[in-house]
Amino acid sequence: MAEGDQRPRIVATFDSYAGMLDAIRERVNELRPHLESLDAHCGLATGYTSKLISMRPVRRLGQVSWGPLITGLGLRCQFIENPETTALLRSRVRQSNPSYQRTMPAAASLVFTPRMLKRIRRLGGQARMAQLTAKERSAVARKAALARWRKDKQ
Repeated sequence: MAEGDQRPRIVATFDSYAGMLDAIRERVNELRPHLESLDAHCGLATGYTSKLISMRPVRRLGQVSWGPLITGLGLRCQFIENPETTALLRSRVRQSNPSYQRTMPAAASLVFTPRMLKRIRRLGGQARMAQLTAKERSAVARKAALARWRKDKQ
């Protein structure tokens, strides 16, 4: 490290959800913010922080609330390897064959554009019509035409 660089202060160490909540409670007690103003600062609904960090939480930290609350309290998270438990894991769990694994998750490479959604809807409509009898298709088309040409649009 260069001269004058400071290591960030480690606020807490935990390995469970309950431990994380205790660490967040300790940080709130240390900073002593007014919880409603903390909610506004974090972009959460008024009173939401108290529901998350009370001794009997009404709500749980999730994908939406976790990031803003942690950032709002001036914290960052870091994963640190525990060598003992890593050795235990390696001795007990066999490794997977990498040739069977995807290089990129399937969902990450798929983006739904408006054009793609339009095509999916069209194909779904065609599949639905293929399942109907001629009489049912006629009734659906008649209903669509009446809706299209109705004078009093609602």
